[in-house]
Amino acid sequence: MAKPVFNCRIEEVPIIGNFVYSSFGRDTSAFAPYTDYDAPFPANFLSALNGVRAAALPVVLNNQMKQVTFNLLTDMYGVRAKVNDAEIYFFNAGSTLNVSPKDMGQSAVRRAVNRGDVEALVTAMIGMNQLIASNSNALIAKGFTLIKQNALVTTAGNLFRDNNIQNTLYEQKIDLAVTNMVLYNNFWSTYVGPVCLTGKLIFKVTNKSKAKEYTISALKGRIRADEKETWVFGKVTDVNNATISRAKVKLIPVDGGRTKTGYTDKGGNFKITGMRATDYNMVVTFGTMVKIIAITVVTRVHLEQNVQLS
Repeated sequence: MAKPVFNCRIEEVPIIGNFVYSSFGRDTSAFAPYTDYDAPFPANFLSALNGVRAAALPVVLNNQMKQVTFNLLTDMYGVRAKVNDAEIYFFNAGSTLNVSPKDMGQSAVRRAVNRGDVEALVTAMIGMNQLIASNSNALIAKGFTLIKQNALVTTAGNLFRDNNIQNTLYEQKIDLAVTNMVLYNNFWSTYVGPVCLTGKLIFKVTNKSKAKEYTISALKGRIRADEKETWVFGKVTDVNNATISRAKVKLIPVDGGRTKTGYTDKGGNFKITGMRATDYNMVVTFGTMVKIIAITVVTRVHLEQNVQLS
C-alpha cells in the first residue's frame, strides 16, 4: 500500500485541493512569469481535482450507504415498540413460560438499541426469538399471535442482512481509499504541493494574507473553522405541537464518521455545531417515540430541521 504524501485526512484532500485551485485561479497573473503554470496546467489541475472528488466517495456507493443505513436505523429503533408490546404478553403468560417473564431477553435487546450496537442487537434478538419460539403456545394463548412472533424474526433477519451490507459497503470505501492512494498522492505532488510552494514564495513578503492561502496548515485550520460555522438546529414537538424538552438528537454520518449528539432545551430547541459537510441520518428520540430523517449538511450552512415525534 502506498503511503500518503499529504498531512491531512483523506476526505480533506479534495477540500484543500479546491481551496488551492480557487486561489490559483484568482492569482493567475502572479503565476504567469513561471512557465510551469502555463496551459494546460490550469485545465489539468481542475480535471485532477474532479477526479479526486469522484474517487473520495463515488455517487453510487454513497447512495447505497445512505439507503442501507437509513433502513438499518429504522429497524433498530423500531424494535423498541415491538419489544414493549411483546413484554406485555410475556408478563401475561407469567408462570406458564419456561423462564421468568423478565428473562425473555428483552433487556438485552433494549441495551443493544440504547448503545446503537447492531451486532449485539442481532445476537440479543436471536436469543429472545428462540425463547419466544420455545414458549409459543403459552404466548399464543395470551394473544401473542404467530404473526407478531414472526414479525420479530423478520426484523432480526433484516437487521442481520442490512448490517452485513453496511459492513461490506464500508469495506468498499476503505478499499477505495487504498486503491486510490496513488491518485491522491499524484494529485498532491503534481498540483497542490507545487502551487502551494510557489504561492507562498510569491506572496510571503508582499501579501502575507494571501501566503496563508497557500499554507497547508492554514488551510486545515480553515476547514476546522468552516465546521464551527456549520450546524443543524430546529425544534422538536409532539403530535399536538407541544414542545419536547430533553429529546435526544443524534446525527449519524452515512460515511461512518463521528456521530454528533445533542438534546433539546426547555423550549424544545436544539443546536448541534461543528458539523462536517456530508450526509447524515438524524435520529430523534424521546421515550418510545422516534423519528429518522436523512439530511445533507453543507459547509457554513445553518440547516433548520424541525421534527414532530409521534
